[in-house]
Amino acid sequence: MVACHSRWLRVSAAVCLLLLGAADGWAASWQVKRLAGRDYLPVSQLASFYQMRLIVRGDRGVVLSSGKRRIEFGKNSREARIDGVKHWLSFPVLYFGGQYHVSRMDLAKTIDPLIRPEKIPNLKPVHTVVLDPGHGGHDRGAVNRWGSEKNYNLDLSRRIRAHLQKAGLRVVITRSRDQFIPLETRPSLANKIGDGAVFVSVHFNAAATRNSLATGFEVFTLTPRGAPNSHDNYLTRRSFSAERGHKSDHASHVLATSIQHAKLGLVPMFDRGVKRARFAVLRGSAVPGVLIEGGFMSNPRDARLLHTVAWRERLARAVAEGILGFVNLSKEGSRPKLLAQYRAEAAAELAGSSFDYQPLAGIGSLVKPKFPGLSGWRFLLPVPLSEEMPPFRLEYEPAGWVQLERWSAAGEDARSAGQQEESFLSRPREWPDPAPVWPGLRGWRSLLPPRGAEETFLLFAPPEGAPVDPEAGRDQGPAKNWILEILGKVL
Repeated sequence: MVACHSRWLRVSAAVCLLLLGAADGWAASWQVKRLAGRDYLPVSQLASFYQMRLIVRGDRGVVLSSGKRRIEFGKNSREARIDGVKHWLSFPVLYFGGQYHVSRMDLAKTIDPLIRPEKIPNLKPVHTVVLDPGHGGHDRGAVNRWGSEKNYNLDLSRRIRAHLQKAGLRVVITRSRDQFIPLETRPSLANKIGDGAVFVSVHFNAAATRNSLATGFEVFTLTPRGAPNSHDNYLTRRSFSAERGHKSDHASHVLATSIQHAKLGLVPMFDRGVKRARFAVLRGSAVPGVLIEGGFMSNPRDARLLHTVAWRERLARAVAEGILGFVNLSKEGSRPKLLAQYRAEAAAELAGSSFDYQPLAGIGSLVKPKFPGLSGWRFLLPVPLSEEMPPFRLEYEPAGWVQLERWSAAGEDARSAGQQEESFLSRPREWPDPAPVWPGLRGWRSLLPPRGAEETFLLFAPPEGAPVDPEAGRDQGPAKNWILEILGKVL
């Protein structure tokens, strides 16, 4: 019996040595090249490693395909599509020596966690979800004619909480009413829970202009150390700082991708991608954390949708489905559902319903020529030129869903990148404005909020179905109440 046991040990040790030798041999066979000052790997080796078919599309880029999985890279582009969802890479894909190359950081931080999510190290079973409705109190967030972002964030978070609690998860919400919470306090609630918690910050988007064409969903995770943000093409000293959120890089990216697949699959909208940023709530989250952006409050069509109860309920269900997909991965090792699976399941449900929404079909049709009767070529161009968009060529998938080609998606985001940067700068600050220089001045102008009436007053009463926090007080009252209050102080 002892002899058999020792023989089994020798055989097991031999097998382990062979496996380790094979792994070392494979690792040593990676053809790492130093391109543009960074480590790159041939895409052909990724195809061999993941057992995918390599399809070179000339100067347009390269595709890796295997059954239901698909990865698309563009030449000299940071934009990639993985399983039908857009992802922003840390560094562009380069063409060198007759081959396409992808950076080693993108392979480690983006591609491999999505292709093999079950391999994420130290992934603990998730039992608690911390929902963070963005803004609150004096910080109203984005504002349109129907309301403030802070109220939409809170309403959506409450709806997500109901779906998650129904699935048996514990849900903690950072604010349950209209109050301001400092940014550093929000992720600390999740950090106190520790292993088994995830952090989801809920926001709606906005561009600098009120009637912007920017539309769609996007999700943010923390930018990896040593990489630029998705909207930046440069590195700063902050790019190399170690943050608490970096310990969950892989898990956070898989969580964000699972949510984006569910959102796009259950609520047809434009895909703005899974992006990277160094937001304060993401930097401070020691557990897997993401920041989701719903539709654009500055887009008239998006604004009409997001103020309806049915649409917000649908979006809440989609976000909850994405979170549950990550929860199942952490507990059972099962991969989250992909966009194609959601679309196949929801095709019959959405067909002919009010959710069969194809926002991209009308984006290319801009304003008509200003002077249609004139034949000069300049008058045939759409006006104003600053809002000109390229014509969109639509592709219909078997399920009947509308998708844009890569070039049009890249053009949309290139145009809106500058607008988004301006919107972040123009949003209300996290701290209140300083007190007036002459507080005793009784002129009517001194009674107005420092940031101006246009951003502070609610010029229109909320329509039926818009989220209104009962504790929001005068922020949600009709405009005439504000005017009467000011007149009373003046008189």
